[in-house]
Amino acid sequence: MPRIATRFALALLALACVMGAPAPSFAQATTAGVPIVIGVLDVQIIIRDSRAAKSVRAALDRQAAAYQAELAQQENALRSADQQLMQQRAALPADEFTKRSNDLSQRAEALRQTAEKRRQDLQKMEGGAMVQIEQSLSQVTIDIAKAHGLTLVLNKSAVIWSSPAYDITQEALRKLDAQLPSVKLSASQ
Repeated sequence: MPRIATRFALALLALACVMGAPAPSFAQATTAGVPIVIGVLDVQIIIRDSRAAKSVRAALDRQAAAYQAELAQQENALRSADQQLMQQRAALPADEFTKRSNDLSQRAEALRQTAEKRRQDLQKMEGGAMVQIEQSLSQVTIDIAKAHGLTLVLNKSAVIWSSPAYDITQEALRKLDAQLPSVKLSASQ
């Protein structure tokens, strides 16, 4: 999440460079004749509370549970095969036991690799979904900045203190929820 917040803060800073008209209810200063009108956005709250982010977390939880069930089934089958092999050990020739044991080891390694691939798939899905949320939030923030005449929007994590009058988080949250109520996970992300 810090990477998302940093990228978003840089995008907001770039936005601030191109915005112009002041709004009386936000912080104002002047630098080289250009008024600085500030708004503050708490990206962490947006990521935590937006409907889109909640839908992503729920979908990821469901997908992770499905992957876990699949892996548990394969693990149980592997464990059962191992127990069966141990029971047959005395009756099997040494080379046959070694062959079957090696086969089980290969299957266990394949299962470990599958589990790692599933973990990576979940990370890719989350990353792709978060990019969609970031893009929508960026557009919502630009729209709010234009509507309020803001020339600078700062991420609250970069601000030690600000008056609540500068905070545009709830407005951004409402608009993001209306614009992007959910995000569908895609394996191709």
